[in-house]
Amino acid sequence: MEIPRLLYTFGGPAMALLGSLPVLLRPRGAAPPLLDGPLKQNHDFPAAQPRAKSYLPLPSHIVSGNPRQTNTVVFESPDARYAAGIWTCGVGAFRIDFEHDEFIHLIAGAVTTTDAAGISRSYRAGDAFVSPRGWSGTWTVTEPVKKHYTWYKAETAAA
Repeated sequence: MEIPRLLYTFGGPAMALLGSLPVLLRPRGAAPPLLDGPLKQNHDFPAAQPRAKSYLPLPSHIVSGNPRQTNTVVFESPDARYAAGIWTCGVGAFRIDFEHDEFIHLIAGAVTTTDAAGISRSYRAGDAFVSPRGWSGTWTVTEPVKKHYTWYKAETAAA
């Protein structure tokens, strides 16, 4: 009975030591390069939004008010499946169908989103949320909105 007790008492620490040996015995050398290939650089969001052309949603999508919008794309991936930018919208309500997954961080204003099932959520400056691909509903902008966004468009199956 003494051997099982010793194994139970000292087995855990011994196994932990053996498991850490590859890390402890790793040769010290130069760190591996961060990226192979051409030099990559960050894309900063400008402190002030550059002048952007304004537009309205399709007339059939406007529910009320004057939801005039602007969009400034700060970055887009070479395959056009990922983008980040700055978007603004005036007071009003409009229908929208998200074609991609979008992360939204409100910088200014207030909006209430109401999905197709009638569930409403309100967001104010400082709030962040995700609208998944396929989300469909109404945005009601009660104070002019400015948001930083990133979106990702998954590959779709060939038709």
